[in-house]
Amino acid sequence: MRRVRAYRVSSLAIRHRNLGEADRIVVLYTRERGKLSAVAKGVRRTRSKLAGGLQLFSHARVQLAAGRSLEIVTQAQPVHLFYHVREDLQRYAHASYAAELVDVMVEDQAADPALFDLLLSVLQGLDEEGDPPTLIQGFQLKVLGHLGHGPEVESCVGCGTRVGTRGAGFSVAEGGVMCERCGGSRTAARVTPAALQAMRDLVELPMEELARRRLTGSVREELGRLLQPFVEYRLPWPLRSAEFLEM
Repeated sequence: MRRVRAYRVSSLAIRHRNLGEADRIVVLYTRERGKLSAVAKGVRRTRSKLAGGLQLFSHARVQLAAGRSLEIVTQAQPVHLFYHVREDLQRYAHASYAAELVDVMVEDQAADPALFDLLLSVLQGLDEEGDPPTLIQGFQLKVLGHLGHGPEVESCVGCGTRVGTRGAGFSVAEGGVMCERCGGSRTAARVTPAALQAMRDLVELPMEELARRRLTGSVREELGRLLQPFVEYRLPWPLRSAEFLEM
């Protein structure tokens, strides 16, 4: 099939590295074509017209031309630059984690508009003063669930019965909550009623709603102890950005 020579996409810049004296390779997560890599020629020069739309986390309308091995960025029109994210170290760290999680979990050029919208929503929430740990814990659950790796939070993964909030356990290896009977016979960490209810809320509520919520410190810490190992167990390697998270 003949390749389209030039096309436009809605993109989020999730990773980049310098190339030569003035160029940069950018990894874009796009609504229309999923993850792709492209060369932005001259983008590191002071007067480059591409720079704004290709900054890390920027939402932009990008025009690409097909190259031999990598696409070539020919235009980049910024839509949202998320200034607050880049100006705040905590928000920057959580945005980096969200971008890296998507980068590691998806294959190149596999379009997934719903996942694009999730990433865009968490960046918007971080930029609009949402609570970073609450947003990222919700993002973890939603991304894993969307990609078929999410934890079971309603029924026991051991016997299938509905699990109440009291006496429940959570197993990283088994993939979710366990009733008191099954959890007692296997490796399952106890989960408090507040943390289990919070986990269920994070799964169900849209990101826009989570941007207006703030979990208590004790619940955030408990979910961090449960969710971080759960995520890492399902990744090919640990995420570097996880070292800088404050949950």
